Amino acid sequence: MTVLTRTLCAALALVAFCVTGTEALRAQNEATTLQQEAERKFSELHERMQKLQLLKAESEPDAAATLDAGNRFIQERELRQAMSEVRSLLGDERYDEALAQMDAVTKDLQRLLDLLLDRNLDLQDLLDEIKRLEEYKDRVEELLTEQQDHKDRSAEAEALEKHLQELEEAKDAVQQLIDDQDKLRDAANKAGLQAAENAAKEMSEAEGDLKQRTEDLEPKLRKLERDAEKLAEKKGEAKDGAPKDGKPSDPKSGEPKDGESKDGKPGEGKCSGACQGASKSMGQAQEKLQKNQPERSLEDMDRAKAKLQESLNELEKLSEDAKRRLMQLPYDQQSKAQERTKVSTDKLAQDMESDDKKGDSEGKPQQTPGKRNVQQAVPKQKAAAGQLKEYKPGEAKQDQQDALDQLEKAKKELEDALAQLRQELQDEVLRALEERFAEMLERQKVLGERTKAADRLAEQSVTAEGTVPRAVADRALEIGAGERELAGEAHDALKLLEEDGSTAGFPEVVGILRDDLNSVADRLERAKVAAVTQAMQAEIEQTLKDLIDALRRTIEQKEGGGQPCQCNGQPVLVPRSAELKLVMIKQKRVNSRTKAYDEEVPEQLRVTDEARDAAGELARQQGKVEDLLRKIATQIQKDEQAAGGN
Repeated sequence: MTVLTRTLCAALALVAFCVTGTEALRAQNEATTLQQEAERKFSELHERMQKLQLLKAESEPDAAATLDAGNRFIQERELRQAMSEVRSLLGDERYDEALAQMDAVTKDLQRLLDLLLDRNLDLQDLLDEIKRLEEYKDRVEELLTEQQDHKDRSAEAEALEKHLQELEEAKDAVQQLIDDQDKLRDAANKAGLQAAENAAKEMSEAEGDLKQRTEDLEPKLRKLERDAEKLAEKKGEAKDGAPKDGKPSDPKSGEPKDGESKDGKPGEGKCSGACQGASKSMGQAQEKLQKNQPERSLEDMDRAKAKLQESLNELEKLSEDAKRRLMQLPYDQQSKAQERTKVSTDKLAQDMESDDKKGDSEGKPQQTPGKRNVQQAVPKQKAAAGQLKEYKPGEAKQDQQDALDQLEKAKKELEDALAQLRQELQDEVLRALEERFAEMLERQKVLGERTKAADRLAEQSVTAEGTVPRAVADRALEIGAGERELAGEAHDALKLLEEDGSTAGFPEVVGILRDDLNSVADRLERAKVAAVTQAMQAEIEQTLKDLIDALRRTIEQKEGGGQPCQCNGQPVLVPRSAELKLVMIKQKRVNSRTKAYDEEVPEQLRVTDEARDAAGELARQQGKVEDLLRKIATQIQKDEQAAGGN
């Protein structure tokens, strides 16, 4: 399989070069040539795979099954046709489309490589599904924001309509009080200085009833004034200082407009205050009627009537202001905005449906979480847009709330599904990392032994002073290539951890491991196989053991029914305690090696290149431990701040 994978890697590298090389895209002939080379290599690869599948059918059935899976993948994805389309797009100078197609081909080639290497594709499938659902959740959240805004606008319009209706009812109530006071005044006027005892009593009771009705009305009027103030505040002013209705006040004159008081609030307190004054005058009139002094009560009744008229006038101003605001509401714009949100929601539902029809990575049917709720939100949004066209914000608001409820349910389903997928991803990542690090450890042990053997060979070889035997240099180069391959494995592991994104220290340790592997490879490529290189390899082995140990403890905890590691309510791959333990172990080893260096390397020998290299390596390791501890501390501080904010 090595030849096959090398060939595929070469094809993959060529396609990747085309994707990233924007300069090559500008040079049409060069880009097309590169693409033709990629197609040729891929065609050769596919032919070899088909031949090998037949040859291995009986002798190596597992290898044949892997090749069969790869050949079927090529056919299902139509990779050869896709690469040919890239060349055609380049020839037509349709570079943006070519780049997009190259990206898709590159991803498919990477998946094919994973198949041929018999890697578990569950991780990539999980990552792809998480990305897909996260994109849907983001779209649902955008729709929720839009829909909430539409509902808020409808609620404001409904509140204004209700306010206007209550104002009209209050006007009718005040007018009725005025009419009734008028009738009672006529009766008192006709009674003169003194009325019959029964008549005086009836007039007194009637005035008392008017007073009670007026007192009952006063808090309602006060509420209407507060409502008017709130509605005016909601309307607000534009950034340039002009009201949203486009009627700026005159800053020079400072005069109120359209019934507004000096402070810009329409008739604040005047209406309820006048009503309160009317009630007081009615009480005084009632006292005089109780004393059978109808003529003397007339003046109080006139004052009560005048106050009621003041209240009615203020109500009229508030009503006119409310009508003006209602007329200025952009129902048509709101209806169109709601319609646009409906279209976006419908598009989301269609995309979800399309995904479900295509199925998962294996072509199996799937059900996108929240799809049904998104679909059910569409008719509610359509109904709301229609209600707004008919100037019925109250009915539109209810439909909009129903749409919001459905979108909230869709978001909840997506969040639940994502939480489950992330937990599955972490389980897969744990197992994949443990397997990867265990394999790396075995390979590292072999490389370490080979380095020791090369060092022994160097000691036994006789060469000119300062030169390295050719056999040693060749062996060191091969060992270095092996270390470089392990560095690539560590880099791939780091990408897995970055995809998970739940830990701070663990990826840093893996990053240190990758850097150490590259450093060892650099030394081996310079044929340095002595003690310092061997010590670095031993450190790498121990780091791999520490990583494996931390992963296995976490896996055993999960398999034993233990609670998943949490941070701020979110699951993490490994607990912070395990990360800190890794730092502690690494620090202890640096301390131990520093002590050993101090004891074993005499002062007079510390000027040699080997001793300096050893001291430099210790300093480098200490610096990495300090950086790692600092990053973990920063993350812990962020976690605590986030927990405090919640």
